[in-house]
Amino acid sequence: MIHNASIEKYRTPIGAVKKGEEITLRLFGMPEKTTGADIITYSEDFHREHKMKMKGDVCERTFLLPERAGVVWYYFKIWEGDHYYYYGARPGRSQGEGIAVGENPYSFQITVYEKDFDTPRWMSRGIMYQIFPDRFCKGNPKNLERGEKYHRRMGRDVYIHEDWEERPLFGPLPGKQFYDPCDYFGGDLEGIISRLDDLKRLGVTCIYLNPIGEAASNHRYNTSDYKKVDPFLGTNVDFKRLCKIAREKRIHIILDGVYSHTGDDSVYFNKKGNYPEKGAWQGPQSQYYDWYHFDEEGNYDSWWGFESLPEVDEMNKKFIDYIITGKDSVIKHWLSLGASGFRLDVADELPDEFIFTLRKTLKSLFKNYALIGEVWEDATTKESYGVKRKYALGGGLDSTMNYPFKVNTASYLLGDKNAYGMQEFLLEQQCNYPKPLYYAVMNLLSSHDIARIRTTLATGMNETMPSREAQIDYVITSKMDRKGACLARLAMAIQFFIPGMPSIYYGDEYGMHGFMDPFNRGTFYENDKKTYHDLKIMTDLRSRERALQTGYAMYFAVNENVLAIVRFIAGGHDAFGEKGENKAFLMLVNPSSKEERAAFDLRTKREGVPYQAHNALIQYLSDPVVHEKIGPYDYKILELV
Repeated sequence: MIHNASIEKYRTPIGAVKKGEEITLRLFGMPEKTTGADIITYSEDFHREHKMKMKGDVCERTFLLPERAGVVWYYFKIWEGDHYYYYGARPGRSQGEGIAVGENPYSFQITVYEKDFDTPRWMSRGIMYQIFPDRFCKGNPKNLERGEKYHRRMGRDVYIHEDWEERPLFGPLPGKQFYDPCDYFGGDLEGIISRLDDLKRLGVTCIYLNPIGEAASNHRYNTSDYKKVDPFLGTNVDFKRLCKIAREKRIHIILDGVYSHTGDDSVYFNKKGNYPEKGAWQGPQSQYYDWYHFDEEGNYDSWWGFESLPEVDEMNKKFIDYIITGKDSVIKHWLSLGASGFRLDVADELPDEFIFTLRKTLKSLFKNYALIGEVWEDATTKESYGVKRKYALGGGLDSTMNYPFKVNTASYLLGDKNAYGMQEFLLEQQCNYPKPLYYAVMNLLSSHDIARIRTTLATGMNETMPSREAQIDYVITSKMDRKGACLARLAMAIQFFIPGMPSIYYGDEYGMHGFMDPFNRGTFYENDKKTYHDLKIMTDLRSRERALQTGYAMYFAVNENVLAIVRFIAGGHDAFGEKGENKAFLMLVNPSSKEERAAFDLRTKREGVPYQAHNALIQYLSDPVVHEKIGPYDYKILELV
């Protein structure tokens, strides 16, 4: 008896399905004693049993999915007379082949999403570059002077680095009790403008900027003014110029939207009295008072207990009007200056209704504006504060930060997960994510919140890192660095070969090292030019080949070490049904220390791909049988013709 949720023979259609559509589930190879079978489906709204039709050794049932976006789970109940047992997913999996059990079956997942959901195709076809503005490039030295003067006048601590290559501040300043991210190197918007041609040559089509709004820190997640560029970085005029020049080079600019909290030292809260207008701290007479929650003693809710980050009520009408819907709202303000969309900080802590409103407003202005969410787990099944989130089902986000991709890729390359485990992860994201989101998902290996990928792979520390004190004195030897470089090359190859929008964290193209914050936010430098040249091979290929942008994807493990990925357009159409030239590429990845042989037949039915597309691929190939050798710590790309 078998059901494989990722193969059309057993489930039609495979993958995520639009709401209200039909789905057919089948069990093959039923035992002779079987007298009947039911499908049990359930979600947060319902629990149903569907009697299956039996024909020979096959059980089948077609039914309609709900007219509401959500996740539907299912398993099978098999009858032998008065007795029954179950058939469900394997433990820890939601797709693929299942298993028969006597009780407590695990469930398969069907993601049900909005019928009209689509994402900007420039995201699927593009390459992102993430910049932490203070640390990327100095453009106008006067900005550093203006910024220091302005923030000191506000009574804020400021430490200016004299040397671009100094280590970021990682402890309290002399005479201070606590660490404060108040050190600045002088990277600015003018510096980014000066590097646009370099980024264009690398194939970059989208720049994601960490916060640029005025704030009393170098990371600027404690917003002081949502509508004003921080003086250290330049002016609003500089930002408009950045967007104009970038647009001329066909590069989009994405801004970081921090809307779950503000800074206490801000126009809106004004706890330190630095701003002439009354803030919420001054009392109910402030126009911003209703944004926050105060108790009778004057205490207020703050983000994760940090009093410097007072939480806002995101569903407060005045706040929504200011940020989203008003005539000169924050998002409209930046879009008018040239931004192409937003990345939402801590999206899990923003109500779905807030995100839905933001999307509706954004898309009403221009459908190709982008909305990306910071999500650290599977975006379709994420639950936060007891609520099952719906932001990835078509009414909210276009894309999410794919942290699970980074974790699983590093685990595979470090040997903590074999190729079969990596295949399962890639397949499950492909089947669980709505196709428009899957092809736009932000596939990252490093960011401002995690250690850089070269450091992760050099040290072997993936999901756990030493304390900040231990990181200060940690030495990465030349042998460790060579290993990190080899494995990071494989990670980037995988990153640029799968669907989604690959994201380069500034400096990773040159193999920069960095543990956790603040060490992952070091100043840009060209550490390893070979890494750049290796990566550029992938960016050039990705930019040139439509099959790697919107083509179908097949994942399978050749053996415990070697992962195979096929990207293709066949039958004259890509995965979105849009016309494209027939083309197919195969990547083989070998993270082991020995040479591997790969021998397999592409005619074998693969999981995650519709039969029609797979059959078109086979007809297109001159030879569907692959015989290849892959060297240790290496990858190989073949064009299948």
